[in-house]
Amino acid sequence: MAALEAVAQAALQRGLAERRAGRQPVAQGWFQLAACAAPADTRVVTLVIAGDAAVQARWCRRVLCLDPCLAQVQELGGRAMAETGDGVRAIAMLRRAVLLAPGQSAEAAFALSDVFAKAGRAASAYPLAWLPAQAAPGNPAVQVRLAGLAGQTGRHRIAAHAYIAAALLLPTVTDLTVSAVLTARMVGLDAEVWPLACRATLLDPGAGDAAVLMAAGKARPPARGDAATWARRASRARPISALVWDAVARTACGAGDFAASLRAARRGLLVNPGDVGSARSLAQAAVTLARFELAGRVARTALTAQPGDAELTYHLAQVEKSAGDLARGWALDARRTSGPRFHRTKDLPPPAGVGPLPRAGLLVAAEQGIGDELLFLSCLPDLLAECPEAVVEADPRFYPLLARSFPGLRMIDRQVRQDGEKAIYDYADVVPALGLTSHIHAGDLPGRYRADRDRPCERAAYLRADPERIAHWRARLAAIPGDGLTVGICWRSMLASGVRSLYYAEPADLLPLFRLPGLRFVCLQYDECRAELDALRRDHGVEVWRPEDLDQMEDLDGVAALISALDVVVSTATSVCVLAAALGRPTIRLAPSFYSILDDRDFFFPTLVPTIRRHETIDLSLAIGRAMDILVTRSKPANTAL
Repeated sequence: MAALEAVAQAALQRGLAERRAGRQPVAQGWFQLAACAAPADTRVVTLVIAGDAAVQARWCRRVLCLDPCLAQVQELGGRAMAETGDGVRAIAMLRRAVLLAPGQSAEAAFALSDVFAKAGRAASAYPLAWLPAQAAPGNPAVQVRLAGLAGQTGRHRIAAHAYIAAALLLPTVTDLTVSAVLTARMVGLDAEVWPLACRATLLDPGAGDAAVLMAAGKARPPARGDAATWARRASRARPISALVWDAVARTACGAGDFAASLRAARRGLLVNPGDVGSARSLAQAAVTLARFELAGRVARTALTAQPGDAELTYHLAQVEKSAGDLARGWALDARRTSGPRFHRTKDLPPPAGVGPLPRAGLLVAAEQGIGDELLFLSCLPDLLAECPEAVVEADPRFYPLLARSFPGLRMIDRQVRQDGEKAIYDYADVVPALGLTSHIHAGDLPGRYRADRDRPCERAAYLRADPERIAHWRARLAAIPGDGLTVGICWRSMLASGVRSLYYAEPADLLPLFRLPGLRFVCLQYDECRAELDALRRDHGVEVWRPEDLDQMEDLDGVAALISALDVVVSTATSVCVLAAALGRPTIRLAPSFYSILDDRDFFFPTLVPTIRRHETIDLSLAIGRAMDILVTRSKPANTAL
């Protein structure tokens, strides 16, 4: 035995000398001799197991027969088995390695996650990627593995942080930085997006990818340039890339320049006629500019290649409504619930379908903002005539109005809760409690009850404000100096975007209207606007009365009473405009009719007058001029209608 140990030690020393000299094959021969002389010596086996995977696997099996509890050998054997394609044995050996030394098995866990990932088992691989990421946070390969597996399993925020960590460890790898930017943008890590995209652009100034990311990013410090600048840079770097032109189009859309967006999207389709992104951008710009024929042509062509695309379908739905085919428009609109932008739901009862609705057990499920909610619920009287025991999911701020307007109406709050990073509408509790058996989304009500363009709604109002509060506001309004009409005014919504900003005004834009004689103006702007009203008073001598004791954001029943006490409401495309029309008040909309269905009146509300025709581009100065003409006519004696 002593002689064999002496032989093993001598062979081991000779092998180490040969390895230092760079003669690895010769060294391996001496290491194998040492292992044969002392097969139970684990110090020797770790030197022997190298090179060819089949040799590794054979030596590991031999050693593990002597001592199966050697975690390092289990790991080396598992790696060798994976290399030879024996995934089953590889998983078994690597699992044993992790179990034998849980505190020192980061490498084994990394190897096991690799085997699972290659087998397409991302869900099993992801937890194993955590251990090496925690044990070796400075290893970029470990961070990239974790990022990839996290992304495959839907853990995008973890993926973003892992990619960012890897990009910081390897700051000169452009592709890694771009991956970090993409995932960071996906989960809203805006503060991280900008510096990473800057770095990617500096690393490769001639590449368009980073410039595209800069153009589309949300965090854009003014000192470092705006999105339009980066969009132009991207188009110069990649003039024959449809991706770049789509980014340019979306950037222009975000800035409210829809003519530029349309031009850029056209360039994208010229470069690649099959680019869906450019088709979406062009269709959106064309719809916004009231070029419905162009939007329809582009959307229909793109949908032949992407028949399930929710955004293209949405734009085509708007085209069909403006053209008068409401049944087709609403049918296309119904597909929005399967699109990525529609909110997630849990335990929602099955849809009611196209046939007759049940008298009981039906849920009218909420969606979108309060303005859309008011618009869709204009069909509520028709629904209740068919389904008198329907349950309506609504914003609680509407409860008093709806309860007064529809006595006995069953209502529930919006069943929304936060689920990780996203909101989800969860009906698990209310469905059994209320005996709900089917549902219809509020946005699908017009498809059932407003599908004939030749039959616009003639109901003057479907909501009733509190009579006592109306009387209160009438007394208050009578105290405003002057004896002309009282005109409620609202110029913007709280939700700002490139598309929406096209429809909103600044108080200064309304000066011609404010200077009309014989009118008294009441502020219906529900966000903070005191500074703007002070500027109107100070700089232009215009007084717009604002009821300081009314919370116009939360007390919508009080707002409804105030609106009902006014003579006329003038509003841009906001929820105030819809509420005024729903209350039956004479309403001047500084925009087209809803969905651009009619020209001289609105399809949903007979007391609402649009000031932009269906095929006219939004022009607020034109809309304000037409509103002034209507108000002048309204102010004349014996005139009571808009």
